[in-house]
Amino acid sequence: MNSERNTELPNFPYIAQDLKLNRWMSDIPIIDALTITQLVLPGAHNAGADRKASYIGPGVSHWAACQNHSFYYQLTHGARALDLRLEDETGRNGGTTFWFHHKGWRSSRSLENLIMNVIRFLQENPDEFIVLDFHELRAGNQYFNYKEFNRLLVTHLGDRIIPRENALLTLGSLKQISRSQRVLVAAQSHPEIDRTYFCRQLKHEWSGIGDTNTDELKAHITRVMKYPPSDLLPWSLSATSYLIHMGPVSIEALLDQWFDPAISDWPLKSSIINADFFEKSNLVKHCRTANIIKANGTNR
Repeated sequence: MNSERNTELPNFPYIAQDLKLNRWMSDIPIIDALTITQLVLPGAHNAGADRKASYIGPGVSHWAACQNHSFYYQLTHGARALDLRLEDETGRNGGTTFWFHHKGWRSSRSLENLIMNVIRFLQENPDEFIVLDFHELRAGNQYFNYKEFNRLLVTHLGDRIIPRENALLTLGSLKQISRSQRVLVAAQSHPEIDRTYFCRQLKHEWSGIGDTNTDELKAHITRVMKYPPSDLLPWSLSATSYLIHMGPVSIEALLDQWFDPAISDWPLKSSIINADFFEKSNLVKHCRTANIIKANGTNR
């Protein structure tokens, strides 16, 4: 069971402030005292597999889609960590296109879509911070063009990427150093991935059960929260349920209960809370509150 807290939160600054999903981080400058690792971030699980994308055949989205809408929608609705799984395809002209997928079900979302959506969002919201968690590069044992993947990210997002040497700085320090460095990018190690820009692959805490029901999920989170990972980089908690006859399941009522800082200590122990259809819940609001609490503790 998650430890119960008082149902009345301290009267910290910003707690009662209206929540603007697209700029919730910018609106609470108190969190400038925290590093990205110290933050509690709402995450979009399998962000590249959404219901508005197209798939190889009819009905596939029922099993594959973990989000409701595009990357830009996810960001403007408060997600700040995108869980990403890519495969690539070489065309007849020799060019490489990178596609997002869920368990091999390819989505029509491409790496170019992601890059354009991130740029657009940060142009509109320049002091929001984003974690791009490339959890899987390639599907199964397929070849993956790491060199071209690296080139695309560095060429188009390079000035917005937080260099690895700056990854442990506070948000306030990052803002002082640069007006553009707002994206932490993490991916598995490979000789053709430039570690100047890319952090190492983030740790994922997953139940290990492919079709996780909510009881199994709660038991998994309870185990993790007894001894949460202690790491220099963010880590991702899988707060998702998948049923064979339904596919990814929206569990907003449980997310609201489990990660409400007024009644649970789980959000304060978390880093990235990786959820399906996250915007149907109050996850962004709860993460915002948890960050305010943490920042007030840091500033005392």
